[in-house]
Amino acid sequence: MNHDHILKGINTVLYTQDLATWGRQTAELLRDGKLNEVDLSAVAEELDGLGVTVPLRLGAVLQELLVWFLAWNYAPAQRPAHPQWYVRIGEQRILLDVLLGCSPSQRPRVVEQLAPAYAAARAIAAEETGLPLAAFPDVCPWTAQQVVRQGFWPMGCDEGDTRPIGVDLDPQAWEEEE
Repeated sequence: MNHDHILKGINTVLYTQDLATWGRQTAELLRDGKLNEVDLSAVAEELDGLGVTVPLRLGAVLQELLVWFLAWNYAPAQRPAHPQWYVRIGEQRILLDVLLGCSPSQRPRVVEQLAPAYAAARAIAAEETGLPLAAFPDVCPWTAQQVVRQGFWPMGCDEGDTRPIGVDLDPQAWEEEE
């Protein structure tokens, strides 16, 4: 008597009840070559989900990084009262590096997601700094390449220079410099 359908059913039920345990169990079954016990449609669903989750996370990290870039660049007098801005920029850069390191195919999406992430970041930065929305440019003042570059700080070449850096959202220009 073949009990594969029962074992597969157990994997399916676990998928609906406890995703973390299902993931560990399914990975173990796959490593052991027990494909007949794995709910492959659930595996496919989770893999499809990665294709949605990673770009969403990338957009969220870009937005958060841009909030702190804006606060740092356009409210320099507030920096001493908000040392966490520096820390937040560092945190978001690390997250961005991890995301792009794990999914290098998402790198071109930085260019695509920069404008919508900036639009949301601008409103949040206005709340964070208390500055009027008009204090921030309508269009992101930094290129995608600048945003992802670890050594980039949104204040020009000199710590005292808080002018935004010129806009260049051309993805070809970004790719050519790499």
